[in-house]
Amino acid sequence: MKRLMIAFWLFPLPLLAQSGGVAMFPPEAACFQRQYDAAHLAKHPQQQVVEIALTPAEGQVVSTSLVVDIAVTLRAGDHYIGSAYCEPQGAGLSCGMEGDAGAFDLGLRKGGALLLTVSGLGMSFENDQGFLTISGTSGDDRAFLMQPVAAADCF
Repeated sequence: MKRLMIAFWLFPLPLLAQSGGVAMFPPEAACFQRQYDAAHLAKHPQQQVVEIALTPAEGQVVSTSLVVDIAVTLRAGDHYIGSAYCEPQGAGLSCGMEGDAGAFDLGLRKGGALLLTVSGLGMSFENDQGFLTISGTSGDDRAFLMQPVAAADCF
């Protein structure tokens, strides 16, 4: 996933004053990421995801939809990717995974962070070995608070 440079001073823009996609992903936005440390994972033994990253797909705006790429890494080191189409909904974005592979919502949080909330449909990802589904109804992988990071620091 190719990244652009982040301009951190743009993230405090009020979400309600703009469409969700513009407020969350200004043109300079590159990546939102979360890497969970050992202490967090010890407190959440059912959590599979140790790293998650989300970025707007390069040049991918389809009419009013924003296309995003998502990557996750599991405790065992397996890496999976997926894409989603996001539409404005309320103060955030509602996103459907490509190929009817689930859904999630995105909301802007303090400091320019994004909260990804997995829907009850879950989210499915793919790699060369197969598929992964993250449940939106059980386990510790139902919500991810991701911070903006520089493109060079995104996994």
